Amino acid sequence: MAQQTLNVGTNANDGTGDTLRDAMVKVNENFTEVYASPLFNDGIVISGNEIRANRSNDDLVFKPSGTGTISFPAIRINDNNIEGTRSNEDINLLPSGTGSVVFGAIKINGTTISSDDSSLVNVNDNLNVDGNLTIEGTATIEGATTTTGITVDSNINITDNEIKATTSNSDLILSPAGTGNVIAGAITINGTSLSSTDSSTININEGLIVDGTATIEGAVTLDSTLGVGTNLTTDGNLVVTGTSNSMAGTVTIDNLTFNDNIIGSSSNADILITPGGTGKVYITDLTVDSEINITDNTIKTTNSNADLVITPSGTGQVVISKADINSGTVDNTVIGGTTPAAGTFTTLTANTSVTIDGVTITDNTVSTNASNSPLELTGNGTGGVNISGFTFPTTDGSAGQFIKTNGSGVLSFASAGASLSYSDLADATVTISSSAITNLDTFAKADYRSAKYWISITDATNTRYEIVEANVIHDGSSAYVATFGSTTSYSAPLCTFSADISGSDVRLRVVNITSNSTVFKYQRIAIDV
Repeated sequence: MAQQTLNVGTNANDGTGDTLRDAMVKVNENFTEVYASPLFNDGIVISGNEIRANRSNDDLVFKPSGTGTISFPAIRINDNNIEGTRSNEDINLLPSGTGSVVFGAIKINGTTISSDDSSLVNVNDNLNVDGNLTIEGTATIEGATTTTGITVDSNINITDNEIKATTSNSDLILSPAGTGNVIAGAITINGTSLSSTDSSTININEGLIVDGTATIEGAVTLDSTLGVGTNLTTDGNLVVTGTSNSMAGTVTIDNLTFNDNIIGSSSNADILITPGGTGKVYITDLTVDSEINITDNTIKTTNSNADLVITPSGTGQVVISKADINSGTVDNTVIGGTTPAAGTFTTLTANTSVTIDGVTITDNTVSTNASNSPLELTGNGTGGVNISGFTFPTTDGSAGQFIKTNGSGVLSFASAGASLSYSDLADATVTISSSAITNLDTFAKADYRSAKYWISITDATNTRYEIVEANVIHDGSSAYVATFGSTTSYSAPLCTFSADISGSDVRLRVVNITSNSTVFKYQRIAIDV
């Protein structure tokens, strides 16, 4: 539907404009078309405190411009970083029900960290555990680890300075990889060799029972009884050569293996780090699956341009501090409240009102919310403003001009006192100080077939006045003029008229009878082709 313009009449309350009813009908129809536009009925719905996509399976995209960020009350998303904005506050990721927090192939469910693709879960930096730590399956621990209690695969328990097997009669196995050693204080175990790292004497201060053959080279000091139930030999289970003592290869503790700086688990087994009681697991710098890094309150990807994906399981939610985001819905959250940022929306729908900077949209009304502020619509660069299919001019016209359409929705400024259906009314003034032939007026031959002029002429120097009518018509190649009804204060007409066609214009031309300054004021009705 084309825009319907209210006829306000020529003067106030002169009865020449639309009736109040006709005017309100046009207003309703105009706003019905605006309300049905894609701005309100495409892909985004704002309902109460909910923003959602209304097309099936559509993404909801928040995309800042340049170096801008997406900000929430206590957190912001800056490029591929999720950053806390309040000093010393945690960033909490809390799934719902039995849901898990998943980072790449890492899943956190309650107090359990696991791998979705059954690969190893690597904790590559220091890990601090204040309570009990339970590790099931293969686990590799690099750097310093502080715990109050670790249970490994339910068979090994590490509490304070004690490592013990929890299953009755089970072995406790420490196995380094390759040429690595097992070192306990100053004692080194390498394969079947036991030695001292500082070359001092190795003291066995309590009873020693050797079931097999024992071969001892070098000086041995026994402060108490040494009991050997069976043979202890250099070729068997225990070899001690000088002060060298090491344990090479992989050390297996139940389903947990230790090889160099790698802690692994048996096939498909999880590695659980579980502190005891109120203890906690502390990780100062954690890299997960070589893709995600967590340091202090920063979660970021390690690969360039990689996305940071936080996806809960099932109906679980991703909860970011005070922001509740669930299936494209943001609840009880002000977007851009502290640091406004650009947002991209397919459709913006509000059941009450929407305030965007200084503009408020309520029902079908768009208004400014600052006192005495104008409502401005501006295109970018040379672009214009298009409303209901009409494109408005990008620059102002002359004083007294009005806006007209070309019939194809393009509006422009024109000089006229009124706009008619098949003709146009205009007036103007021209001052001519010459007796040579001069153009008085021109009009486009492609737009108008003929024109009628009422012309008032003033020669103030000689106190001469005249009013005359002139009719002009053309056939596309030649123009014709006839004058009549001349009324003059002088004995003869003050000028002679002629008409011709120059290029695309029809010209009405005059020759004054004097070179004195003569003022022509005219009114023209131009009739369409």
